[in-house]
Amino acid sequence: MNVPWTLEELLPHRPPMLLIDAVEEFDPEAKSLTARVTVAPGQIFFVAGPDGAGGVPNWVAIEYMAQTCAALAGCWDRHVAPDRPARPGLLLGTRKLVLGLDRFEAGRTYHVTAVNAFWDADAASFECTVRDESGAEVASAVLNAYRPPDLEGFLKEQAKQ
Repeated sequence: MNVPWTLEELLPHRPPMLLIDAVEEFDPEAKSLTARVTVAPGQIFFVAGPDGAGGVPNWVAIEYMAQTCAALAGCWDRHVAPDRPARPGLLLGTRKLVLGLDRFEAGRTYHVTAVNAFWDADAASFECTVRDESGAEVASAVLNAYRPPDLEGFLKEQAKQ
């Protein structure tokens, strides 16, 4: 399904921390979303290499996946209630992280997919993959997230503890 919403309508992130470029596909039946990331010099985590080549460290895959999960949650929110804004959430943890490359290379495009594995009112688990332009899987993980009904109130309460 083509997505009629902008990334700014789906995610709380703004440049330079908005790391995904676009939503490529949202499938409400499968509760899945694929986003696109193109690596370029000047991006926040970009590191120039000594040979002139460069890229983004592999550990940034977690944030690529987290933002793709957030975009999926935002699309789902808009899909079921078009007038309701997307709710921000918090990444709780990562399991089964596999990083199959040292860096995301400059000039390359990667496709990040998040599939809902579990979802209740406030908590969710997502199976995520990152694939390169050839379709080869270069990273994967299971991400767990929490979206409190009142994020500001939740954060204030956590700060007291």
